[in-house]
Amino acid sequence: MSDSSARKITVLFVLCAVLTAALAIAGCTGTTGSDNVTTLATTPATGGDIVVFTAASLTGVSADLGPAFEDANPGTTVTFNLQGTQSLKKQIELGATGDVFISAKTAYTNDLMAGGYLVNETVKKLTSNYIVVILPAGNPGNITSLDDLARPGMKIAMGTAEVPVGINTRTVIDNLANSTLVSSGWKEGVFDNVVTYETTEPGVVTKVSLGEVDAGFVYESSYKAAAAGSLELVPIPEEYNALQIYTVGVLSDSTNKETAQKFIDFLLSSEGQEILKNYGFTSIS
Repeated sequence: MSDSSARKITVLFVLCAVLTAALAIAGCTGTTGSDNVTTLATTPATGGDIVVFTAASLTGVSADLGPAFEDANPGTTVTFNLQGTQSLKKQIELGATGDVFISAKTAYTNDLMAGGYLVNETVKKLTSNYIVVILPAGNPGNITSLDDLARPGMKIAMGTAEVPVGINTRTVIDNLANSTLVSSGWKEGVFDNVVTYETTEPGVVTKVSLGEVDAGFVYESSYKAAAAGSLELVPIPEEYNALQIYTVGVLSDSTNKETAQKFIDFLLSSEGQEILKNYGFTSIS
């Protein structure tokens, strides 16, 4: 073999060795020009777990919303932190981490937006809800009208003045007190009959369903979510009611913002809105 041929073979061997090493390094670092490797290295995962800080009044519907989203997005898991909105807000401000925030009070959402706790451009109106009066099965207090709530001896449960359902209950009571549907002094009589103030709406539902009180003020969705025959209903006309607007947004500290946004998109989709409607929530459109 000539010296020239030997040099060519040697150079070719060195070039192959260098190329092989470069490809090996690129495969480890994800910097190769291959589209597949680049995509895997730079695109956030679309699955995984998300934690949704959720107003307690969505407890019933969450049991259907979570599985429906997971079925439509294989590889995802939705965990709901269900508590009063005021408690969720405080947890977030104290450093609790999650991915999505669903609020039953717009003012709390606005506070978190102002504090940098939410990705503001993701915040949307989600749904709405009306206040109703629920009674235990069999109606032991023999309540047949809203006026009966002020009858001496009645036992009533309602939310505290700080929680959304309690705030809206008080608005409704004021509206009814100024109507012709109830008797003079009705508002005072109702508050005289309140025997428990609950910090969450499910707390009111529990007191009523166990028969510990004769009536309770809750959202219509809680009545719809209850087991058939476990509660009875006294509706409140819309003109005297208080429509609660729910909002939703991605939390700034979320480590899975892509899936969090997908969940919000699902809630706002026709499928998500239909599930909410089945539980007594009202479309905001």
